Amino acid sequence: MRKAFAPLDDALIERLFQPAADLVRYRVGVSRETAACLCVDIASLWWIASRTPGLSSAVTAWDASTAFVDLTLLLLGMVALISLRTLFRRTTATEANPLRPAMRPHRAFVLLMLTADLVQPQAPGLANAADIAMLVFAASALYLGACTERPPMRRGWPALAGVSAR
Repeated sequence: MRKAFAPLDDALIERLFQPAADLVRYRVGVSRETAACLCVDIASLWWIASRTPGLSSAVTAWDASTAFVDLTLLLLGMVALISLRTLFRRTTATEANPLRPAMRPHRAFVLLMLTADLVQPQAPGLANAADIAMLVFAASALYLGACTERPPMRRGWPALAGVSAR
């Protein structure tokens, strides 16, 4: 599994998400950590939207066991997304990002879940659309978190001449 997924994972990071992170940094001035945290925040909102219909129908039907399970899933998902956001805010890497190899199983799992949601025919509805949107933003957050920041540009005449400023 690792050997089969690693080339796809590296290609997605280097060909899609690293250029996107660099473009956002250049055009908007948002770092990759901030962009990843923003994607996690949006995924959190979609997670709440995907769990709300089941939870509200269980509450209105006075089904305590289903409501408890739905509420537990909602809270566990929120704890996982908040933990991921905290991890992105704490990790600062300038050369080799430690999240790139460490989060590979997480990225594989989220992409597998997204593929299963897209391939498996389901009844259209808010919960299914919100589930897909949550997975898209969670995958984007995991990939943006795996990118590395570009080194700072040197400014001035010594940088143009290739001489280090002392």
